Amino acid sequence: MSLLLKKIFTFLFDGFAIWRKIKDHSTLMKRLRARLVFSVVCCVSVFTGISYRLADIMVFSKFRTCKSLKFEQEKVVRKADVVDRNGELLATSIATMSCYADPSAVIDVDDAANKLAKIPGMPVPEKIKQKLTDKKKHFVWLLRHVAPKNQEHVMDLGVPGIHFQKDYKRIYIHGNLFSHIVGCSDIDGVGVCGLEKSFSDKLMKAGKSQRKRLATTLDVRLQAILHECLKDSVEKFKAAGGNGILMSTNGEILAIVSLPDFDPNNLRNSEMAAMFNRNTLGVFEQGSILKILNVAIALDSGSAGLGSVFDASEPIRIGRFRVSDFRGKRRPLTLAEAFVFSSNIASAKIAQNFGGAVQRAYMKKFGMFDMVHLEIPEIGKPIVPKNWSDATTMTVAYGYGLAISPLQLLTSVSSIVNDGIKVSPTLIYGKKQKLEDCVRLISPKTSKAVRDLMRAVVCHGTARKSAIEGADIFGKTGTAYKVQGKGYGSEGGRKRITTFIGGFPKNKPEYMLLISLDDPKAIEETHGFATAGNNVAPTAKNIFQRIIPMLYNGEKPDDSNLHVLKYIRIN
Repeated sequence: MSLLLKKIFTFLFDGFAIWRKIKDHSTLMKRLRARLVFSVVCCVSVFTGISYRLADIMVFSKFRTCKSLKFEQEKVVRKADVVDRNGELLATSIATMSCYADPSAVIDVDDAANKLAKIPGMPVPEKIKQKLTDKKKHFVWLLRHVAPKNQEHVMDLGVPGIHFQKDYKRIYIHGNLFSHIVGCSDIDGVGVCGLEKSFSDKLMKAGKSQRKRLATTLDVRLQAILHECLKDSVEKFKAAGGNGILMSTNGEILAIVSLPDFDPNNLRNSEMAAMFNRNTLGVFEQGSILKILNVAIALDSGSAGLGSVFDASEPIRIGRFRVSDFRGKRRPLTLAEAFVFSSNIASAKIAQNFGGAVQRAYMKKFGMFDMVHLEIPEIGKPIVPKNWSDATTMTVAYGYGLAISPLQLLTSVSSIVNDGIKVSPTLIYGKKQKLEDCVRLISPKTSKAVRDLMRAVVCHGTARKSAIEGADIFGKTGTAYKVQGKGYGSEGGRKRITTFIGGFPKNKPEYMLLISLDDPKAIEETHGFATAGNNVAPTAKNIFQRIIPMLYNGEKPDDSNLHVLKYIRIN
C-alpha cells in the first residue's frame, strides 16, 4: 500500500519538473496538453458525480417519496355539489386536513399516544396505541377533519411518523331543512340516505369536474315555508309528527318535509326515529282522501253520475263492524253530496254499485298496488289485501283496508285532477317526461268533475278552513284512525292521522299540496275536535297564503259555473 502511494506521489511531483527532463519544446507542449485534458476530465467527472448525488437527495428522492406515500394513503375524492332549482347550494364539500400516522416511522409509541391524546378530538391513548402498534402498516387515520388550531398543536409536538393529508368534509348548508331528501354521507363521503345515497357514485365522479353538480327540483324558499308552517302546526296541535309535499303537476317536487327531522351535519346526536321519512316510507290507511278515487271510478266507469242518489239515512254493517258518518246528514245523498259532506255510508254504497272487479282494476291503474318511483332509496311498499272481498270493496271506498304512502296518494290524486294524465314524481331538475310515459288514466270530463267536487269541498264542505278569498283552491280532507294492535283502539283512546290534499288553480291545476299530522290533539280553538277539517285544513290555508303569491298570478276564481252545486243541498 505504501509502495503504491509512493509511486503516485512520485508521478505527480515528477510531472511538475517535466520541463527540466524534456528539452524539445514541442514534445513538452504535447505532454502538458495531454495531462491538462486528463485533469479536466477527472474534475468534470468528480463534479458530475457530486451534482447527481445532490440532485438525487434534494429533488428525485422527493418524487419517489410522494409516489410511495400516495400509494399508501387512502384516496379522498371531493363530491359534487347538490343545488336547488335556482342554483342555491344544498350540499357541498369543503377542504380540510386530516391527521394520519405511519406506524413504521413512530419511534416511541407510548410517548406519541400520550402526547396526541391531549389534543381535542383525538382518541384516548389506548386507541392510539392500538393504531400505532403494527409496524408493518404505513397508513392509519388518527383524526379526520382536524380544526386548524388543533392541527397546529399536533405539528408543534413534532412526533415522527405523524402527518396530515388534504381531505373533504360534506356540509349541508341548511341543516335539517332538507335532511330526509338530500340525505347525508358518512365520514368518507359515501352516501347513507336520500339523494346522497342514490347518487353517491355519480357525485364522486362528477366531483372531479368542478362545473358539474346535481340540480334538484326543490326550492329553498318553498321548503322553508312548508317546514315552518308544518312545524308550527305540529306544536300547536301537539302532534307526534307531520309531513307535507308540494308538487307541480308535471311531477316536479318543489318542497317535501317530514317531522321530526335531523341535522345531517351532526348525525351522532340524531335519533333513529327522526330519520324516518313519513312521506315516502310511511305506509298507512288514508281515510276519506280515498273518496277522491272512489268518485273518479264511479264517474269514469259510468256506474253513477253526479246526481245519482245513495241512501245514507242509517249506518250499515260490514261483517262485525258498523259503518256510520261523522256528523252525517241522515238522508239520501247525491254522489256530489256524498263526496262534499264525506259520507262513509254513501261511499260504500257507491263502491258496491260498480263492484270489486272494477275497483281493483282502477286502483291498479292509479298505481295503488306498486311502489311509487322516486330518486331516493327510502320508498315504502303498499299493503294490499290478498283477498278482494265485498267487504274490502266497501272499506277501501272510504279509505280503509289499503295502506299507501303520502307520496303515492299525492301522485295518484295529481294524476286524476291533471286531466287524467299520469303524473310521475321526480326530484331531478330538467328531467323530461317521455311521450310514451304520458298515460291516460281517466277521461278529461271525469277529471274536471272531480276538480269541481273538490272545489265544492273547500267552499261548502269539510275543507272550508283552507279557503282563501280570491284563490281558486280545491281540496279534500281525510281523518283515518291508526291501527293499534289488532284494531283501532277504544273510542276514547284512538289515534288519528289527519290529511289535506288539494291544489290550484282549479281549471288548469299547476300545483298540488299534501299535509298530514300524526295524532293531533283537540284544542280549545277546535272546540274539542281533532278531525282534519280543524287542523290540517287551516295549516294548508297558511301555506297557500304564502306560496300562491310566489307561484301564481292568474285569474280569480269564478264559482258561478261550478255546475256540481246544483246536485248539492247546502244548508
